[in-house]
Amino acid sequence: MSWFLTTYRNAVRQRYGWNVTLTCMKCASTNMPRYEGASPNNEMNAGDDVIIYARLACPQCKKRLIDEAGNKLVELFRDVSIPEKNARIIRDFIASLIMVPLTLAFTLFIGMRMGWWGNNAFALLVASSGLIPLLVMLMRYRVALLRSRCSCGKPDYVIMGLLNNIACYHCASCGKLLPLRD
Repeated sequence: MSWFLTTYRNAVRQRYGWNVTLTCMKCASTNMPRYEGASPNNEMNAGDDVIIYARLACPQCKKRLIDEAGNKLVELFRDVSIPEKNARIIRDFIASLIMVPLTLAFTLFIGMRMGWWGNNAFALLVASSGLIPLLVMLMRYRVALLRSRCSCGKPDYVIMGLLNNIACYHCASCGKLLPLRD
C-alpha cells in the first residue's frame, strides 16, 4: 500500500514555475522575470478569471508582475484547446459518479424487496462508499499522466496558473502548452 501511495503522490505532484518573458509596465523592459517562488495556497488574482501561482518581479525595477503575468497567460492559452483525452477522463469520472450511487440505490431497493436488509446491505453500503475516493484518485492519476507525456520525450511541465478554472501548463523542455481540467 505504501508503494501505491508513493507512486500516486509522485504522479499528482505539481511543479510550479514561470518560464516565459514578460514586459514590465513600469520600466518597459522585456525579459525573463525574477521568479521568487510559488504561492499555491495564496494565489494571486490577475483578473476576473485568472489566477497566477508564481511570485514574479521585474529584474530591473523590482515591480511585482501580477497583471502582466495574467495578461500573458490569457494571451498564451486563449486559442489552445483542452486535449480530447482530458475531456474524456472528466466525462468518464462524472458518469461513474452518477452510476455508482444509482447502482447502489437499485441494489438496495431490490435487496429490500427480497428481504435481505441486514448485514448484506450494510456491507454493500460500506463497500460502495469506499469507491468514491478511489474514483477521485483514479481520475486525478489519469489527468496527471497526461502531463507526464510530452512530444519532446522529456516532459518538464510547470503549472503557471489557472485560466477560467483550467490549469495552464508549460513544458520547460520544449515550450509546449497544455491546458488541463482537473
